[in-house]
Amino acid sequence: MSQNNTTISMDEAKDWHVCGLVVQVNPQKIAQIRTALSAIPHTEISAEDAEKGKMVVVMQSHDQHVLFENMENARQIDGVITLSLVYHQQDETAEN
Repeated sequence: MSQNNTTISMDEAKDWHVCGLVVQVNPQKIAQIRTALSAIPHTEISAEDAEKGKMVVVMQSHDQHVLFENMENARQIDGVITLSLVYHQQDETAEN
């Protein structure tokens, strides 16, 4: 169904999707959640407030379906309370 997003780079992709997420988490589990999120390909934690249990996360992929799967996987991490999509951009590479 979806392609493995670790095999295609941003330069090789026809389309590239970038999403900004706000993730509300259990503050007591933030270290484990940080580790789990960092294991998802093309995912980075841009900011976090450990006391309040909030994280700003950026996810990228060449395929919108892979990106959706990655967001769902993040939502299922133990200690994640909510995951909210606050930004999405699709860049298309122009063909010459």
